Formats: sequence, C-alpha cells, structure tokens
Amino acid sequence: MQNRSGLWALALALLMAPGLAAAQDDSCEYAFDTECDEGRYGGGAYCADGTDTTDCKVVAATADCDYAFDYECDDAAVGGTGYCSTGTDAFDCALLASGGADDSCAYAQDNECDEPRFGGTGVCRDGTDTADCQGERNALDRLIDMVPDDVAARLGDDSCRYANDGECDDATLGGTEFCGAGTDATDCRALAQGGDDSCEYARDNECDEPSIGGGYCTTGTDTADCAPVAFLRNRTNTCLAAYDGICNEPGEGDGTCGARSDTADCIGRGRPAMAGDHFFGRDDRRLVDVTQMPWRAIGLLLSADSGCTATLVGPDLILTAAHCVTSDGEKIVMPEVFQAGATGGQYAGEARVIEVVALPDYDPESRGPGEGNGNDWAILRIDRSLGTELGWLNVHVLDQADQREAARDGLIVSQAGYSWDTGDNLSGHLGCRVTEVFADGSILHECDTTQGDSGSPLLQQVAGEWQIIAVDSQFFDPEDKNSAFASGNLAVDSRVFFKDLMKALGVE
Repeated sequence: MQNRSGLWALALALLMAPGLAAAQDDSCEYAFDTECDEGRYGGGAYCADGTDTTDCKVVAATADCDYAFDYECDDAAVGGTGYCSTGTDAFDCALLASGGADDSCAYAQDNECDEPRFGGTGVCRDGTDTADCQGERNALDRLIDMVPDDVAARLGDDSCRYANDGECDDATLGGTEFCGAGTDATDCRALAQGGDDSCEYARDNECDEPSIGGGYCTTGTDTADCAPVAFLRNRTNTCLAAYDGICNEPGEGDGTCGARSDTADCIGRGRPAMAGDHFFGRDDRRLVDVTQMPWRAIGLLLSADSGCTATLVGPDLILTAAHCVTSDGEKIVMPEVFQAGATGGQYAGEARVIEVVALPDYDPESRGPGEGNGNDWAILRIDRSLGTELGWLNVHVLDQADQREAARDGLIVSQAGYSWDTGDNLSGHLGCRVTEVFADGSILHECDTTQGDSGSPLLQQVAGEWQIIAVDSQFFDPEDKNSAFASGNLAVDSRVFFKDLMKALGVE
C-alpha cells in the first residue's frame, strides 16, 4: 500500500479544523467540481463532511438507508440484497440500476475481484469491476451447479445482509447465527457439504478460513489446512458467564449460555499454535468488572462496519490506534460512537466522536519489530465529558527502570479490550509481560489479544494507580507456524504520544 502524503495531509487538516460537524457549505477547495468529495457519501474524503455541499446535494438525497454508501447495492428492485427500500441506495446501485456494468473502478482490471456482491475486497462499487469479477462469478456458478439437489434446497438464496462476505452465517448449516436459515447460500455452499479445498489458497499449510484463519478463503473451502483448528469454527466467549470455569452451554451447567458461546469453559483454554488468535498457545483472558476503574474508562469504538477499543485519557479525549481511524494512511473514517464500560448491551456512558485531535503521519505498511512502527496511535475528541463523569486514566512514560525490567524478566502489565469473540464484553489478560522495548516507540508483549483489541490499553500500576503505558497495534506472524511463542504482539508506547496528549489537555 502506498501513502499519498499530500492527500493524507489535506484530509487530516480538514478533520482537525473546528466546527466541522455543523458545517454545511462549499468551503472545500474541491467544491464545485461536479464530484462529491465528502467521505460520508462514498467519495475520496478530499473534503470534510459538510464542505462540498453543492456537489454532494444529489447523492445526499439518497442517503435514507442505513446501508447506503458501503459500495454494495442493497436495493432489491435492481438486484441488490434487499436491505434498502427502493430508491434509497442509489449511489451503490447506480450501475446495476442502469442495466449495465463496466470497469470504471480505479482498481478494475487488476486481476482481483473488488465488488462486494461477489465477496470481493469491497473497494469497488457493485458493477464497476466487471472483468475481474466475471471469472470468479463463472467459477462459483460451476461449483453451485454441482451441489446436490437436497443440499441446494437447504442452502436457499443470498438474501441475508451478510451474504457474500466469505463467512457462512447460517447456523443451520454450521455457520454463525447472523443470517436466517436459507439466506446465505454462496458462503455456506462448501460447509453444507462437509467442506472441500476449492479455495485458491488451499493446501498451503496455513488455514485461511474466516474466524479460525486468515479469512482469505470462504468458510469450508480450506478444509485440509484448517483441520487442526476446525473445532474452534464459529465458537466465541460472548456469554456473560464466560471464563468462570463452568461450562454453561445448552445441556451443560445451568444452560445460561447460548450454543458455542462459552468456549474457554467448555472446551478448555488450550489453543493450537496455528490458531488465528494470538494467545501463545493458551487463552488466559477473563471478563473484567466494567463498573470499576480502570475498566470503566475503556470502551468500544464503533465505526459503520468495524470496531476497535479506546480509553478515556481526559474529560473529552480518548486514545486508540491510528488504523482504527484510517486503514490506508489517506482516507480518514471517523468512528461514530464511543461506549465506555460496555457489557451485555449496556454501557456506563456514550458519546459521539467529533474530532481527530492528534494523529501522526501514519503509514499502514508494516515493518519488522523495532523498524519504525511507532506511529499507530490517535487521540480523538468526543462530544461529552465522559471522563469527568466516569473517570479517566493517566499516562505513564516508560522510564529506564521499566525498560531494564522488560529486557531482564519482562515488565508485568495488564491489558483489556473488546475482542471480536467476546462481543461487547470487556476481556482482559491480567499479569502479562512486555518483553522488548524498541527505540522507535514500540514494544513487544505477550498479552492475549486478537481482532477488536486494536487501540486497547496496556496498563501498569504506578504508585498504586493504574496508568496507560501503550496502545495495542498489530501482530507479527512467526516464520514457524508451529511455534506460537515465536510470534509477537506489538503495541505503541507512551513515549511517542505523551507530549501530544499533554498538549491536547492544555498541559504544556
């Protein structure tokens, strides 16, 4: 991935300007060019929201559907999923509605299908990457034609909102419970037949299926590689009674947990080295009490299609990872809401995210440990003083004693975040270790983290007070897939963001 720094700087400057949320004008330098350049309407985010009003007026009129501007057509009248009523997803459905399809996407003809309707990367609107997606569509049609009639009847159609995302979500066919029976046919085709190796990445000695592997293969299409971890497929720890040492899934314990939602208690904490989650051979997490500090200050950071973790570090400031705000170092996707102390569908306090206060020149290209990864952090402002209401956490800068301790025996810390498999329940690994400190402002740690933990805090008790020393960033794959302990979780530590935080707090 390339970092087009000029566009990135423009987007950052616009988002950091005051009063953007309320603005409705044409102050952007790209206004009146007949192209909508506001990110919220699927444009290139070259203009801040509300500053390209005239150009965006037409597309804004079609923004009635919650799923508009996600590049996937959801208007059933023109061949979409059906999750938008007629005429309310015009931007995403423009090509399909015209009865045509072309290669107008910037990523067209790169030999990779990028349309959401075919399970592609999603960076092209439906109907704009025709050449690349046609071969994939033809190959899939041939596979579906081979499905026995009795299985095909159970598969149904692709009417689910989450169809064609590569993950089987029909529980009756062995998938998750996000789709109703018979509404996720394409994603469930292979799993419903017991699995196969039809994925192009099959038999490469690495599991590539969703939830248990890299996610490059559709569920059930990398069977041989995924066999050692198949028992973890669609299993979570989302039950409120998870990690209590008692299996409470149906037929076990008191039955208060749903099927496959109490994994650690029901099948044990051991994890194969090749499992996609980064638990160093064992899941040592537990659910923590979000009514108490420091856990109450940690919250869910929610965007339209993803979630991270963030922490209150001031009255109206939260700290998270930069990649939770921008995935490419160019286009900023402002998170929508921060929910502090979330658990079981409830939260201690909620606020909207309104401003990027500090963000380094983030480059998403991952380098080796210690080779320049210290820019994955961001400080955001929220529209409510939740920190005053609930409390916030101070930041401790790693000193020489801390660094010596990390090098000698490992610096003892604790981590907590909203892992994908615990849902909106906060899980933490208490008493894990920082193992290496680098000059670029990053550290390696052995805390059990996975997707969703990005931006979560690593905490140290300093003079009896929990303080933040780092934010979780990324995972380095080991060269030896059979050696979990050769892997490394990387976090960005407070040496690189402390001064910016003090400035944001007005403490010079």
